[in-house]
Order: sequence, then C-alpha cells, then structure tokens
Amino acid sequence: MNPLSYASGSEPTPVEVDQAVRLTYVQMMLTAIFGASTGGMFLIGFALDLGATDFLLGLMASVPMFFVVFQVVAAWIIERGFSPKRLAVWFGFITPLCWLFIATLPFFSAVLSPPNRLAILVAVLALVTIAGQFSGNARAVWVGDLIPANRRGAFFGACALFSGIVGTFFAIGEGRFLDFIRMKGLLAFTSLFLFGAIFGLIAAALNIPQVAGKRLAPESPPTLQGLFKATWKNRPLLILAGVHAVLAMGSIANPFVNAYCLRDLKMSFFGVGCVNAVATVSSLIFAPMWGKAVDRYGGRPVLNFSLWVLLPCGFIWFFIPPGRGDLAYRFMPWVNFVSGFATSALGVSVASLMYKMTSSNGRSFQFACYNIFVLLVAAPMPLIGGWLVSSLQSHGWAIDLRVTFYLWIVFTFAAAICARWVREPDSSSTQRIVFEYLPERFLGAPGLIWSGLITGLSFFKIRGPVSITKPRSSEDPEDSP
Repeated sequence: MNPLSYASGSEPTPVEVDQAVRLTYVQMMLTAIFGASTGGMFLIGFALDLGATDFLLGLMASVPMFFVVFQVVAAWIIERGFSPKRLAVWFGFITPLCWLFIATLPFFSAVLSPPNRLAILVAVLALVTIAGQFSGNARAVWVGDLIPANRRGAFFGACALFSGIVGTFFAIGEGRFLDFIRMKGLLAFTSLFLFGAIFGLIAAALNIPQVAGKRLAPESPPTLQGLFKATWKNRPLLILAGVHAVLAMGSIANPFVNAYCLRDLKMSFFGVGCVNAVATVSSLIFAPMWGKAVDRYGGRPVLNFSLWVLLPCGFIWFFIPPGRGDLAYRFMPWVNFVSGFATSALGVSVASLMYKMTSSNGRSFQFACYNIFVLLVAAPMPLIGGWLVSSLQSHGWAIDLRVTFYLWIVFTFAAAICARWVREPDSSSTQRIVFEYLPERFLGAPGLIWSGLITGLSFFKIRGPVSITKPRSSEDPEDSP
C-alpha cells in the first residue's frame, strides 16, 4: 500500500492502527519540544527584545490568525479527492523550516530596524499559520478516518499526557538555560529556535511511515455550495462552534499574560516556565481521566463542567499588581493547577464532540468552516486588547495589561452560559460528572458510597445524578451548571 495514496484497498489492520497510534504519540512529544522551544514565553520575549510594544504584541498575535481562511482551501482539495496524508506530509515540514528562518533574524539586526524585524516576524508567522491550516486540517481528517470512534477519547487524552510531560520538562529547562545566556541578547533565542526546529522536522517526517485509514474517493466530486449547505445543516456543530467562538474571544489576553509576567512582574524565564508548568502538569495528569470520562459520559457534560471550573481562575489577577512577582509565585501555581485540570477536560471534550458531530464525508470541510469561524472571531481580539490598553493609558487611565485578563473572565462566563445549548445524543448530565465520576476517581470506595447516597436522595427531589446505570438521553431537560 502506498502511504501517500488517496485510499487504501482495505481497512487498516489493528496492528497497523496501533503502530500509527504509537508513532503519533512520539510525534506529540517531538512537537511538544518544538512548541516549547519556539512559542509561548520565548516568542513573547523575542518580540519584546525586537522592540514590540503592547499594541505590536497584539498585532503579532492577531494578523497570523486571519490566514485561517486558507483552511477552506485545504478542505476543498481533500473533499475533491486529494489525499489528506499527502497534504499532512507536505505541509508538515513548512512550519519548522519557517522557524529556522526566524532563528536567523538576530544576524540581520544591524541592517534591519526594529519595525522591519517585527514586520518580517509577523510575515513568517503568517506563513506558519497558512501551512498549519493545510497540515492541521488534513491531519484531523486522517486521524478521524484511522482511529475508531470508541478509542478517540482515550487517544486524545494520551496525546495530551505524553506531549505535556515532555513540553513541561523542556519549557522549564530551556527557561533556565535562557536566563543564563541572556547577555547574548537576541542571539540567545537563536539557539532555542534552531533546537526546536530540528525536533519539528523529525515530527513531520514521522507522518510518512504511518498508515492511512480507508478513504474512498467520492463517486461525484462535491460542489462548494453543497459542502456549505451540508455544514449549515449540521446544527449541533454550529452550536458548538458558537460556544467555542465566544470562549475564543478570551484570546484578548493571550499574548499579554507572559508579557505581564516577564516585563511588569519582573519574573525570570525560569520562573515563568515553572509557574506555567504547573498548569501543564495538571493538564497532562488529568487528560487520560477526562478521556475516559468522555468515552463514558459523552463530551457535553465534560465541556460544561470544564468551563465552570475554569471561570474563577481569572480572578487571581485582581491580587497580583505590577511589581509583585512574589505574589505571582505564591498564588499562581495553585490557580494554574486548577486551570490545567479544567483545560484538559475542555480540550478532550471539544475534540471528541467535533468528531462525533461530523462524518467522514465532508468532515474536512466542516472542520475548516468551524475553525475559520472560531479563529476569525478570535483573530482581532489580541489587537483590540493591545489597542485598548495603549489607548486607555494615553488618556490618563491608571490601568495595566490586567484589564485584558478581566475581559477574559467575561468571555469565559458567556461561553459557560452558551454551552447549555450544546446537544449530544446519549450523553449524561453534568451532575453525574460531579456526583459520580469525580468522587469515584478521587475517593475510591468512599466516593462510590457518596455517589450512591446522592443518587438515593435524588428520588426525594434532591438534585443529584439522574442515574448511575443509564446515560441520560438528549431529550432530557438540560441540567444546571
């Protein structure tokens, strides 16, 4: 079987699927090293050293996201009969190659002004985004064809676990390394970006030996109008996209968290890496647990639960003013542990719901429409955040970057409210997560006794799990958060 062909002659064998799953886990770990070395606090620190202001940080985060529209091109190619694997293989190499170029920017600092260096950085990040739309959409369709539906929750949970372990370790170690070589200026980032790009190239190469799932060419190529019409009729996916878009508006704070920690709180790269690692460790610890919860109860109750747990985490910023890095070290690890617990549930549940709400035919296009809508809503938010802070400060307001963090709280609350309209056949209630699953996982036998007691009390009109033996159907009334 040609690994780059459009379709295999038969279904992949269980052995081939297991091999692809193992290689994917390795890819996730290599990609985590790549991401830890090039993104997050290191990209923000690099941009600050290039001379970026708050507004330019927002611009740098916003502009690349507008290129998500290229994902519909990738989906159109796939639905017209092109191999998802071929696209994933080809475009998977572009992102690390772009970072090899970004790593060379410090060598041109003598001939490029700060605005020009930032313009080049934004342009290359836009190219990274375009490549990511092709490879990401193709990879998502490829995985959907390959991984059986009853294994996806555990699969996504394990991916988060393996990538999280490696990403956390390297983020902390590289943060410490960067603190030691900061006297090298911009060149200090070059070594990190080159190091990460090598692992990104290896991860891209591991696409080649993986088997492709059975995917037969359509009898008649679909029309663009037909694909849009089918997507519009998929109301469950549209509702989920709406919830995700509202949550994505919280990206108004994304580029400024690390900037606030590094610049305004005067934290070291190592310190920021350690604090951020708490959320990552928490996420990876609980991701397999949430994968099992999704397989057992459905994605909708896990989604609802995650948003309401994530919401209070933003209030910590009221208590960490500029210059008080000591308070950040004291409080943020505890809050980040809770946020990691919630974000792992959020990520696994959304991924599972997206696959459950789509079928193989048309999935790539519907994924593209979903992602384009969500990212186009999120794209201007960092730019708005940077403009808002700069504008208010120029008018004499005594505010700082935390105003964007407070807006994140508002958008998360709105998403939690909107999530009540998400529909999933045969899913359970959110109450079963709270009263049955979590006590069972954390308390063992006492938890089973507790969940049984709450279930018994529910017969006397005291709210609790609806049942411990039968999932609630989609016709049941919505549960309260």
